Amino acid sequence: MEKFVLSAFADEIDASLDVQLKSLKELSIGLIELRGVDGKSFINLTDDEVLEVKRKLTENNIGISALGSPIGKINVDGDFAAHKQLLTRIMDIGDILGCKKIRMFSFYPADNMSDDDFENAAFSMIGELLDMADSRGFTLYHENEKDIYGYSPERVQKLAIHFGGRLRVVLDPGNFAFCGVDGSPAYTLLKEYIDYMHIKDADSDGIIVPPGKGVALIKETLAALRKDRPNQDIILTMEPHLIMFTGLSSLSKLDDIKHKYSYDSPFEAFKTATKAVRQMVAELD
Repeated sequence: MEKFVLSAFADEIDASLDVQLKSLKELSIGLIELRGVDGKSFINLTDDEVLEVKRKLTENNIGISALGSPIGKINVDGDFAAHKQLLTRIMDIGDILGCKKIRMFSFYPADNMSDDDFENAAFSMIGELLDMADSRGFTLYHENEKDIYGYSPERVQKLAIHFGGRLRVVLDPGNFAFCGVDGSPAYTLLKEYIDYMHIKDADSDGIIVPPGKGVALIKETLAALRKDRPNQDIILTMEPHLIMFTGLSSLSKLDDIKHKYSYDSPFEAFKTATKAVRQMVAELD
């Protein structure tokens, strides 16, 4: 039977990579989706700093599930040449770290842009990025998120079909709830393209809550994955957003983020979310 394997955006626990790795070991999580390292995005690390990250990961026996990149988080009329250079740098970092998986997004519209023009531009730009990734043996994983082209299950499905499965999907059901989008069709529409999940939850008002306490249908999705993929391991990256953390302002407008629960520390918040997911999985057995 397949296993659900936990990974984490550990920069939600602490900016320090050392503290992140110590915390992951305390939580018995053996993978990290790399994003923030010592207070800055991994994309800004020098080669020597990347090698130091690799050393620390090896020393702590923590693997990398994916690179949590910001690719696709610009307007379609932004500096795409610079963005392609950024993807090249991220792939260079991935080669150093031995990770060929890159999380990405599907762009924001330009001002006063029609839906058709937005779609055409986003598809064209993503196609170029996929060609770059393919040429170096990397896989791009699209995450659904607020305001980008792929903000809804239907839009993500349209992307996946357009690219014939070359663009894979990381499903974040909590982002649908957070955006006020009905995420209930997501698994059915996207199941053949989903390779892993991000775990967060929100209630019907878009307020962030611990996994299982909102409307993101996390447990139902895990049950469907278990039924449909009896022999495949599935990575679940913890990204609960239950407390403000260093770097959150670069990921979302802070006035968008509202919390229903409070915690003594980021670690306690992360521990609560992790325990909730493990409980869901245990109840499936």
